[in-house]
Amino acid sequence: MFLKSLSAMLMLAISSHAFSLESDAEAEITIQSDSADFSRKTGTAIYVGNVVLEQGTLLIKADKITLYSDESQQLNKAIAIGQPAHFQQQMEGDKGLTKAQGETITYLTQEKMITLLNDAFLEQEGNSFSGKTINYDMIEERITANGDKASQANPSDNKSDGRIKMIIQPAKSAEIINNEDA
Repeated sequence: MFLKSLSAMLMLAISSHAFSLESDAEAEITIQSDSADFSRKTGTAIYVGNVVLEQGTLLIKADKITLYSDESQQLNKAIAIGQPAHFQQQMEGDKGLTKAQGETITYLTQEKMITLLNDAFLEQEGNSFSGKTINYDMIEERITANGDKASQANPSDNKSDGRIKMIIQPAKSAEIINNEDA
């Protein structure tokens, strides 16, 4: 029962209409790096060295980014590798940035899915998840996180112990929201 209640709270707390801004998909992609290797035939582009990718509110920073495009040159997938790699994007015009990081970030653009691997961290509106792996489905507004299965809880130690960690901000009451609107 506790897990069902926690899951419901997490879904409400972390995801309120978690789609990226529509204007982002229409914006040009700008990439800066130390080197690049592009193959139109295979639809792949590999950028290495201090890579910064921007498209609208989307910002990805990494040591290496590999982009995969289809025949019409539409971006399908981006894989960012770093120590860590960083992702951020504004999901709604009136909300703050969603920020994420991991040693590997895979972003499936059509599916609106982000996978964070190794030292994964995701933050949205003050709520956060951390663990070994985090999957964030922006369409379904669903987050799944996994820790290191070999780890054990140590309540006296504040260091990361390989388990997932969630920080959930309290929901604003209707009275507080009404007062802010006045």
